[in-house]
This record gives sequence, C-alpha cells and structure tokens, in this order.
Amino acid sequence: MPRRFLFDVTGLLHWYAYFSNPSGIQRVTEGLLRSVPFRQSETVEYVARGLGGSTFYKIDPAAFGHPAQLRALFVRSMRGAQPAALMADMWWYHLPYLGLGLSACLLPALQSVAPPGPDDTLFNPGDLWWQPRYAPFTLELKARTSVRVVQMVHDLFVIDRPDWFGRSFVSTFVSTFTRIAPAVDRWVTNSHYVKDRLEKWLAEQSLPVKPIDVLPIGWDSFKPSALADKEVLRRYNLTEKSYILFVGTIEPRKNLATLLDAMEGLRRDLGARVPTLVVVGTYGWRSMRMAKRLWQEPSTRWLSSVRDSELPALYNQALFTVAPSHMEGWGLPVQESIAHGVPCIASSAGALREAGRGLAVHFEPTDRAGLQALMAKWITDGQMLARQRALIRETLQNGIFPSWNDAGQTVLGLAE
Repeated sequence: MPRRFLFDVTGLLHWYAYFSNPSGIQRVTEGLLRSVPFRQSETVEYVARGLGGSTFYKIDPAAFGHPAQLRALFVRSMRGAQPAALMADMWWYHLPYLGLGLSACLLPALQSVAPPGPDDTLFNPGDLWWQPRYAPFTLELKARTSVRVVQMVHDLFVIDRPDWFGRSFVSTFVSTFTRIAPAVDRWVTNSHYVKDRLEKWLAEQSLPVKPIDVLPIGWDSFKPSALADKEVLRRYNLTEKSYILFVGTIEPRKNLATLLDAMEGLRRDLGARVPTLVVVGTYGWRSMRMAKRLWQEPSTRWLSSVRDSELPALYNQALFTVAPSHMEGWGLPVQESIAHGVPCIASSAGALREAGRGLAVHFEPTDRAGLQALMAKWITDGQMLARQRALIRETLQNGIFPSWNDAGQTVLGLAE
C-alpha cells in the first residue's frame, strides 16, 4: 500500500462559508493546493471533518477556488454530526448552517475516508484554532491509528497578545494548541521568526520540541489581474489621485494608529503635497475604535469590500505601500507589494524583514517619527523613490525566489 497524505481542508470550507476573500492563511493553503507537486501526487487525499463529526470526509479538489461549491460541501458535512459533540464543537454563527445541513437530506452524503495507518500523514495547514474539538479528534485518531501528524503554525499572536482578541477565541486557541502539541510529529512554520517563537514556547511549556521546518512562501501567485487598472481605479474614484496604500485587516495588531498619526504629521509639514492614504481591509478583532477614526479622517479612503481580483490594480497604481504592524508571522502585504514592483515601508517586527527580502525599507513599529521621516523622503524625492522601484525591478528579474511548487514539494517531503 502506498503511503497516504491526508490534507485537512476543514478550515478552508469553514472560511468560505462566511467570507469571499482569503486571509493570509487561506492564501498559503491555496498556494499549496495549486502547486504542481500536489496536483500531480497520487498519494494526496483532501479531507474535511464536519462539526461534531468523528471521521473525515473526502473532498473533491475540483471545488477549490469555487467558494459556492465549498459552502455546499460545508452544508453537507453537518449531516452526520452527533448532537452532543456538535454542541461542543460549534459557535452561535454555525446555527444557520446546522439548519441547512439538517434540511439537506435529499443531497448525497459525503464519502467517508478510510482510517489512516502508521505510515500515513495527516497535514493541517494551520487553520484549526476555531474548532474546539480539533484536538480531541486528532488525539483519538492518532491513538487509534498511529498516523503521523504534521501541523503548520502561522503565528502565536493569541498567546503573546491575548488582549488583541476575543476572550472565547483566546480560550479555544490556547487550549487547542496546548493539547495538540504532544501529538505533533513535525511542525511547519511560515517563517524563521515563527519557528524560533514556537521552539521557545514549546520549551517553556515543557512540551516535546519536535522537528520544525520553514515553508518557502511562493512568490509566483502575484500575477496581473484580468481587470484593467483604470477600471478598478474608476470604481473606487481613484483615477485622478496619487495615493499611499495600506492592505490589512482593521485590528490593533496592524498598528494603523501609528500610520494615521504619521499622516497627520506629514499633512502639517507638507500640506497638499501629501497623497491620499488608501486603506484596504475589512473589520477584524477589536476594530470599532479604529473604524470610527478611519471614517472621520478627511484625507483617508477606507475600502472595506475590495475583491481579491482588484488588489493588483490598487498595488500597481500606488505611490508606495506601508505595513506598520506590531507583529506578523510572515507579511503577505509586504511580499505582495514587492512582487508587484511597488516600494514598501514596513515595520521591523516579526517576520516582516523576511517577507521583504531586503527590498523593503524598515522602521521600529513604535517609532512614529521614524515612519513619518521615511514617508516624507519618498513623497518629496521622486528620484529616490524611482531608484527603489528600479532596485526592486532588477532584483525580481535577476534573483531566485521560491515558488509554490517549492512549497508543495517541501510539505509532501515531510511525509517521508
């Protein structure tokens, strides 16, 4: 029997049940799913666990990239749940899907997956934390089958800064993470920064420190959109404006307050020379205070419902981008900006230096004056900004950057 590689896409189904655009975790998951090693492998099985369920279901990879099909699969996964386990596994926002699932008796049931064995691998791409019963399910499966567990981790923000998140989410995250750790045979992180933080945390908790691999984040997914830049800019009334771009969820971790303070200082010093700030991002944890400020800023445009397909145009036409986060496990907006050839000013926190690969300019996240000075240079010195663009363009043309095929090969190699 060939070794089986079970790729757990439960979180992907759950995400697209409620959202139309991916976050960073879904982008990484989908990058792996699109990679040639995964598409060509005959050992990979895509599986999902229904809420309150005690088994995996088979997921047709043809549904990937189609949110409506993933939502339909999520509905069907609710049918086989055990009532007591379901109540322990669900949140209030699952109730509509529970009703849909119970009424979907005429739809065909999802096909159960044969239990894995000790030579098989179960891979979770790092989106398990919303599932209260993920840890008990995985521990029971491992005890029964001896399957190898490979677990990805994108960050430990909830442990490091619980004040940034909701109490129930913090409780579920910490409990799940602590319980699942002893069952993990190998970890995968998205950066060396997260790898070092994970090693330290495991040691602090007296948990076994198993091997940790760093996933090469692909640079080949940032392709031009089929939409014309002018069409997108016209939609958001940006055709006649020069603008600075921020992309990210509206939440305390993103440090938008420092950016807005720097923009106020720039307007005092430079007046009308300061471009508009365009903020692209939806509501996140504890976002109401910042949302109120964004709506009140006269020279800031907040675009809260931009489609993923529209992002390339907004990057392409930006003067430069700013990523001021207090903490990032990787920093996709930095990587994405550079990949589109757009200069980026990013904080030095977390893995943002790794994401920038020496092509972003960095500042300390608490240094508002430092950020303001860097922005002022690029606003007032067009030649300096042009040199930065030329450096990025030359490096992208001549450098060697990891692809999602490299990432896919890395993950599949862990099954060996």
